[in-house]
Amino acid sequence: MLEVGPDQDGEDDADLAVFVDRLAAAGSDQPTTDAQTQIRRAIAAGASPPGLRRLAEALAASVAELPPPPRRPAEDPASVVAAMRDNALVVLEDFDTAAAAAAVAALLADGRRVIVTGATPAEVAAVRAALPPEAADRALPHLPTLTPAELRELRRLLATSTPERRARGAQELPPENALPDPADVAALCAEVARHTGEDTGAWMVPTLLADLDEGRRAAVTSVARCVHRSLGSMPGHAGSEWTWRLLSELIYGRRRAEFDQLVEDTSRVSAALDRTRSDPPVSFSAAPPPDTVAVLLRYREFLAGGGRTRAYFRSAAQREVQPVLEKVRVGDRHPETEADVDRVLEYLELVDRQAQVDAACAELGVPVPRDADELAEVSDGLAKVAAAARSVGALRHDVLFLAPDSPLAVPDLETAEEIALAIIEYADHGSAVAAARRLDALADALAQRSPVPATAPELEQAVTALRDRDAEGYAAAVEALGAARREVRDETQCAELLERLRNGAPRLAEAWSALAERDPTALGLASFVPVAPLLSALPAPDSADIVLVLGARGLGVERLLLAAVAPRLVAVVGPGDERDDPPSMVDVLQRASALVIRGRATRGRVLPFNGSPPRSAAPVGQAGA
Repeated sequence: MLEVGPDQDGEDDADLAVFVDRLAAAGSDQPTTDAQTQIRRAIAAGASPPGLRRLAEALAASVAELPPPPRRPAEDPASVVAAMRDNALVVLEDFDTAAAAAAVAALLADGRRVIVTGATPAEVAAVRAALPPEAADRALPHLPTLTPAELRELRRLLATSTPERRARGAQELPPENALPDPADVAALCAEVARHTGEDTGAWMVPTLLADLDEGRRAAVTSVARCVHRSLGSMPGHAGSEWTWRLLSELIYGRRRAEFDQLVEDTSRVSAALDRTRSDPPVSFSAAPPPDTVAVLLRYREFLAGGGRTRAYFRSAAQREVQPVLEKVRVGDRHPETEADVDRVLEYLELVDRQAQVDAACAELGVPVPRDADELAEVSDGLAKVAAAARSVGALRHDVLFLAPDSPLAVPDLETAEEIALAIIEYADHGSAVAAARRLDALADALAQRSPVPATAPELEQAVTALRDRDAEGYAAAVEALGAARREVRDETQCAELLERLRNGAPRLAEAWSALAERDPTALGLASFVPVAPLLSALPAPDSADIVLVLGARGLGVERLLLAAVAPRLVAVVGPGDERDDPPSMVDVLQRASALVIRGRATRGRVLPFNGSPPRSAAPVGQAGA
């Protein structure tokens, strides 16, 4: 028994492959073999045809004698279109050539992609010739030259087309990178609206800078940026008031010598601490004598001159250093070598310099460092104060000489920062006049991006907003231009795909173009291909929605491989059609509980099969179940 259901470790695909082989076993012609090979290849690639899977599932359910699916009452509509929306398998009984053509036309009007096939080219051509005029333009004697993805995209573009988008074809839009940034435009508009009177202070900066030559203005701007950076790197006032207080004194030249000495001492202490971090520690058991350094220096000279540390008669240097060596330890021992003495001397020098740093900090109001970490913080703060003092001093000098009668001065840090920001802002954005000229230049450049006859309204809005100094209006126009650019891209792609379709199917291209404006839901197409070439070269996946098989009563079970062409299969049985050696394709579809729509005998009513036909009418083995 064939079971095709949820995939469990590949069993689903394996069952479907078996089903394909059973169907193909009913025939021995080359098209059947070709179709079998292609379908098995698709199954192995994980792209099993959905129409074939649905047929297999329906047959598997009938063989297992499961309850039949819900049936429609007899009074349901007889529309083939309505039936195809809810059923994957449909049989049209007593449908002659005209009725089959009418069914194809109805499916085309519903926007379906239909492949019409039959055993002979003559019966396929007869149905195509019987199509009504409104459907004949959408009928092809072959498969479309465009790929399924391209056709799907073309139908989407045509269905969503609007008169406004179609008008985009003649418009020229500037590339996205050619549009001024809305943020820059907003800054320029704000600069135009800024007050620029003749007040003293920062408001006078644009007036003074405008009269400077480019080189001089660049030099002043460089100093202002340096001030901005140095003040910005200063620690916050909370917890570091001493840095700002010391900076205020330095910019007026006070405490300069003491400050420089403190900077030098902290730098040396930090360097000594870093250099001796891995050396053995030095410790004194008691306070060293006042002349300890001189004694140690003489003793070091004695050792450097080749003196022996141990002898029966000791030298004067050895005797006088003995009291010092007894009080000091380098690591866990008394100093013995020249390196040990150097370590002690370096330690004493460091202690002396640390005392100088503590005294200078107390004098300048700088926190006295208690350890190496606090010393590093103090040293970093002093470096930032020194940099800020230098930059502010340079700004004070340059501002005083901006012009012979310059009204600007920098009496304090607050004013220095304000003036520096004003200079930087002028350098980055210019004055109100310069900003207005810049906006006009941007508008002119944007207006020249496209000729007047091809100018998009959104581009005109952007140009007008620039001339009106309307930052919000410009931002809205840029956003609208983005949408317009997408519409242009869609319209261009639509025109290209339509032109390619026109090269292979001119009547279909013209029909779709006309339908897109009045009935975009009717963008269907029908390809009329006989069974043999269709099976030999199965269409790519998603090439059709429905495969309609003419003369199905006369086709063998192996022709059910046509279910791989599309997700839905319609079998057409003409009046009086019979098969000499059953089972036929229709017999298997009956076993699969396909929905039947009768033609002339019942005036098109939908008649579902009630219950399964006798097994003798469609043997399971021959049907591929």
